[in-house]
Amino acid sequence: MLLTNLKLDKQTETPLYTQIIDSIKNQLYNDQIAAGDRLPSVRRLSAALQISRTTVENAYNQLVADGYLQNEPKRGYFAAALSGLRKHSDAPVTQSIEPPAVRYNFANNYIDPASFPSELWRRYLNRALKNKHLLSGYGEPQGETELRRTLAKYSSVARGVICSPEQIVIGAGVQSLLQILIDILQPDITSIALEAPGFAQAERLFTSHGWQVRHFSTDQLETSLPRLLYVSPSNPYKGRSLSPQQRLNLLRWATQQQTYLLEDDYNGEFRYFGRPVSSLQGMSDGRTVIYLGSFSRLLLPSLRISYMVLPPLLLDRYRQLGHLYNQTSSTIEQLALADFIAAGALRRHVKRLRRLYSNKNTLLRQALTEIFGSRVIVRAYESGLHLRLAVVTQQTADTLSERALENGVRILPVYDSNGNLPEILLSFVGIQENDIRPALLQLKKAWF
Repeated sequence: MLLTNLKLDKQTETPLYTQIIDSIKNQLYNDQIAAGDRLPSVRRLSAALQISRTTVENAYNQLVADGYLQNEPKRGYFAAALSGLRKHSDAPVTQSIEPPAVRYNFANNYIDPASFPSELWRRYLNRALKNKHLLSGYGEPQGETELRRTLAKYSSVARGVICSPEQIVIGAGVQSLLQILIDILQPDITSIALEAPGFAQAERLFTSHGWQVRHFSTDQLETSLPRLLYVSPSNPYKGRSLSPQQRLNLLRWATQQQTYLLEDDYNGEFRYFGRPVSSLQGMSDGRTVIYLGSFSRLLLPSLRISYMVLPPLLLDRYRQLGHLYNQTSSTIEQLALADFIAAGALRRHVKRLRRLYSNKNTLLRQALTEIFGSRVIVRAYESGLHLRLAVVTQQTADTLSERALENGVRILPVYDSNGNLPEILLSFVGIQENDIRPALLQLKKAWF
């Protein structure tokens, strides 16, 4: 059996699936595994290494996504040809400073692999691969019709979005959709206001296109604001959602000012005290709100599928420019996601995630109180996937972040704090429940 020399160190801080990925890559580069070689099945390798099948499956799937392996339905995983890639021995030797090892990650750049149903998702991918007719071309530029139909139904039930499949545009991530939106709006609109703190990558994208960018607060709406506002009603950086009345006030203001609201519904499904509030788009007249939805936290960050719902007027503009765009999202993943949603698998998965994240939210707040006492103040925790904390110290948020990283903990500093105390964000998506207390003890050691 291939990979007989694969050894895992279960005492190290490096995750097991990462060790598997690195070992297989090294064997491919060193010709210990040749192109076309069949790798052990998930079941056989997990049994040989005495680890869970999910861990092996996540490693294999990442290697497939990176082009190192190929997954052939009913046959297994095979080594890909790496002739186009530089081997390790050919790489130039450079000196670099290794960043501190991260043992506990409170940032928002990954999820807990165990929370994703890899085996179930693979079944839907394999089913999509059988649709040879749809896979033989480049795919629909606006996104696969089957997925757009499914999303129109799902977003109506889950988020109260009211739209037809024709209004939905699919893209590989929110940034690709924002690029399309910029093309649609220019030259009529070339300025935007965003909440602070907000989506920094969106701000950089608009700035790079020469747009005027400013910040605003939903509590202080001004008549001088631009004709496009970027809003996140369930703002992940604030840890709380806009109330239904606040949403109605915002919609009323936008209608009066003839302003578009660009609604980023990131994490809108996750609210821990009461039911999630419906989207702005569903509460509007359908003409003022541009809706953005994503699956990076519902499923996987590496699943690059997001969608945008355009109002009728902007949809006409999009169709005029439609010949300029190719679809950036994988047709296979689009078809798999359509079936995954239609079968009710996404609804059940989100229900499980709500329970998981609600429990992590509670555990994290309890542990903060026990370990830090009055040295930290939890400012927001009611929704989203973060807690927002104020730390009672003379240090800056950047210093807190740097000292945390030196002690193996990654956190996110907050830069819009209006008070005298530095603030940070702790995301509980990727950290495991039994790591919460040890991570907080490391933070206490780093800060006090």
